[in-house]
Amino acid sequence: MLAASGFKTITPKTAVQKQKLQNLPPGKVTMIQKKGKTYYIFPDPAHNLAYVGGPKQYQQYQQLRTDNKLAKESLESADMYQDAEMEWSVWGGWDAGFGSYGPMGGPGSF
Repeated sequence: MLAASGFKTITPKTAVQKQKLQNLPPGKVTMIQKKGKTYYIFPDPAHNLAYVGGPKQYQQYQQLRTDNKLAKESLESADMYQDAEMEWSVWGGWDAGFGSYGPMGGPGSF
């Protein structure tokens, strides 16, 4: 998601840079100020790199996270309803006098 948002990857080259990478909170984007500019950094110490972006990239990242969360919630809701639907058959009575259209009687019954 970070790369899709326009974040660039940087690789620490010196021991000091590697230590700074290790000191960043894992799994979180950290805001830093450098020479009057705002940057956002997400460390990936396992791969010895960091994702770096500016305010525009961070805003895009937040939007993608929101979109992804909404998509995930929709999928979870669909899964929940599917699970509930699969249990309806054990309640019985679904075909008792309702015909093929269910309890509302289908088109033209109103």
